[in-house]
Amino acid sequence: MLSQKQQDIVIEAMKPFKPTKIAFSPFDADENEMEFLYDFKKTPSLLDLARIMLFLEEQFGQKINLVSFNRIHPFIKEDILKEAQIFFDESKRTETNSIEITTH
Repeated sequence: MLSQKQQDIVIEAMKPFKPTKIAFSPFDADENEMEFLYDFKKTPSLLDLARIMLFLEEQFGQKINLVSFNRIHPFIKEDILKEAQIFFDESKRTETNSIEITTH
């Protein structure tokens, strides 16, 4: 599992593309490689994805693979999702500063 600091680095790197879900996938990865699954509201270009990968490789000192949840091969999707460790899920986040207080 990733440390909170590592999770924060990944979230910050992906923030410009408005992530809705980010996960670490240990499925079939070797010790010198990390794989992250993602879902974004804003579609990144291939150049954007390359920049994210290079930044994360620099931060972690390992090869990084980025895979969209939508692009996981159907044959292995169930196995990958079973092992994936989701550490950012917009649908489960709560925003304490979005509470409106009304007075009558």
